[in-house]
Amino acid sequence: MEVKTNVKSHEEFKEKLIQVMTGIYELFELTKEHNLEPVSENGCVRYMDEYRKTCAQAAGQFSRPSEYLESLLDMVRVNFESNLPLSYFLNSNMGFLYEAIPEKPFQLGYISLTSTPNTPFNSFWKDDVVPYIEKCGYSIEMAASTFAVASAGSDNFNPDMIENVTSTLNAGFNIDDVGTYLSDSLSQETTELPAKLPTKQVYVGLCIDSSLKRQIRLSMWLFIHPN
Repeated sequence: MEVKTNVKSHEEFKEKLIQVMTGIYELFELTKEHNLEPVSENGCVRYMDEYRKTCAQAAGQFSRPSEYLESLLDMVRVNFESNLPLSYFLNSNMGFLYEAIPEKPFQLGYISLTSTPNTPFNSFWKDDVVPYIEKCGYSIEMAASTFAVASAGSDNFNPDMIENVTSTLNAGFNIDDVGTYLSDSLSQETTELPAKLPTKQVYVGLCIDSSLKRQIRLSMWLFIHPN
């Protein structure tokens, strides 16, 4: 069996991998919900001041660390989803998220839930997601922007599912939105298109995850302004 090498420079590979891991660590530190002090109340040394926390300790500064990581991974996944080149969704359009980041301090709300098999998205949203968001202490109404990534197995991924997701969340760019945008653009005398697409408060991305089979996983980030 012939081995086809795809890493041409081990030094560059190492450098980029370190940059990715360092960036994730710094993001954890930047968005932590509480701070892990170097020494506990009973005098136990957790880490030395001159050294940074371990990655596991940085992740432990969230009330739901595994869920935070899953939501982050889904934000990465939707940006690199190769099976669904959906130009008007969050897919490969992290610019939507970057531009929506508030200039003033805000709360980053996060959730990641998986439905039971064969549950329609609208039922999953109403019965499980909305109550859970409230349980976590978040308010959708107070969110300046919401980013949702819906993942499903290939058996469960179809146009009806996509329509159910976007209509339930009142998000994304449907056929009418895109048609209106293109019509308005083409009717202008100039050949230049508008700098930005129509603004939506809720952005949706879609991913295929074969491990989910007949389930749907929904990961969300909410940019919430303080009172």
